[in-house]
Amino acid sequence: MTPHRPSLRPALLTVALVAMLSAPLFSGSALAQPRELGPPAGTDLEGTETEPVEQSQKAVDAPVIPRGGMPSVTAPKVPGAAGAKSGEQNSRTGTRASDLGRGGNISDLEIPLDIPITQIPNYRAMMRDMVQELSRYARGRNPKFVVLARPGFDLLTWSTREYDLAELQRDPTKVVPLETIRQINTPMTRYAQALDGFVLNGHFCSPLRVPHVDLEAARNEGLRALSFDKCPDESAVRSALQNAARTGIITYATTDGTFGSLPRNRPFPENPANVEAIAQARNMMAMLSAKAFGSRDEWLAALQANNYDVLVVDPFDRKDRALTKDELHALKFKQIGARRLVLATLDVGYANDTKFYWQPDWQIGTPSWIVGANPDAPSQYATEFWNPAWKAIVGKYLAGLMDLGFDGVVLDGVEAYRRWEAKTPIAVTRLDTN
Repeated sequence: MTPHRPSLRPALLTVALVAMLSAPLFSGSALAQPRELGPPAGTDLEGTETEPVEQSQKAVDAPVIPRGGMPSVTAPKVPGAAGAKSGEQNSRTGTRASDLGRGGNISDLEIPLDIPITQIPNYRAMMRDMVQELSRYARGRNPKFVVLARPGFDLLTWSTREYDLAELQRDPTKVVPLETIRQINTPMTRYAQALDGFVLNGHFCSPLRVPHVDLEAARNEGLRALSFDKCPDESAVRSALQNAARTGIITYATTDGTFGSLPRNRPFPENPANVEAIAQARNMMAMLSAKAFGSRDEWLAALQANNYDVLVVDPFDRKDRALTKDELHALKFKQIGARRLVLATLDVGYANDTKFYWQPDWQIGTPSWIVGANPDAPSQYATEFWNPAWKAIVGKYLAGLMDLGFDGVVLDGVEAYRRWEAKTPIAVTRLDTN
């Protein structure tokens, strides 16, 4: 059987307008009435040649297509399997949910997908494609727009699984020149070029660390390394920041695992200079939740009254109201008056039932691309991240963030491909050449 490869289709991601839109960026009558940040309703969210969006919708104005719209890579429809919670560990692979990032329901992971080996997609390649598409669109609008992936480091090279999958899907009747076979650890140059850097999870306060030689290789490609660290105590926080300063990794370390409270200390190392590019930054603060703040004003004051070079924020307050343009503009300046970068988080792999796009009748299986729950975070749901309808939502989300004026984005949930790899294990017998 011929190996199945994801095919390109000329679909365009549409744009969500924000309430504070001050100048028309796109043509079309839909600009007459600015909308809140969120997806406009319609039967075709990507513009052309997409699967129907499986949700109840009201008839309102049509989506607006951005200039120089972004093509969408569509992968084969892969059936999902969801189930009730069960044991803590995957009996097939010994993998726990925490090992898979936000891999979804454990019993769901225990159920392998019934896909012939020749048709198993390269899930890593599909995630790379998504990141590259989003970056291409963003930089088409603003060449200085910062794009970071979290974690995304594993996608910088061709993996052992990808090599094995390609070999298993190769036509055994054809002779293939050795030099045409992509080898393990081959750099994925286009993916690297789509990024300004990557965010590690717990590089200094967890036992799992990326080897120094691999970080250096990424730096040689022009990528900046950052890290979000949840540390056990304040002593570990101080140690993490000192090690980060020594190694040049921009790090936010805290004892708050939700990354939703103010740090106790001043930025380290402190930097009074203007920061208008990620390469100029020396420190950062991550405020990924507003739930700990009693009011919107308290949340905004906490974001503004500090001297961090980079703010990474969820753009919505505890009541799911987006930052306005004026509020965001104020955040772009440190307390001392110097310029800094403000980046928004955008989850590309997992849907969240607290976000603006979530519909009242959505659940696992409805739409079909919502395929599993996350027992560690009840509001999060695994998706078929390559599905055109989900990609359209992500595309609108990004366009809305750019309309607001964010300096860049942290693409969260990039590790979502691990869930699908766990559900499609491949077995390769390697010969011992020693």
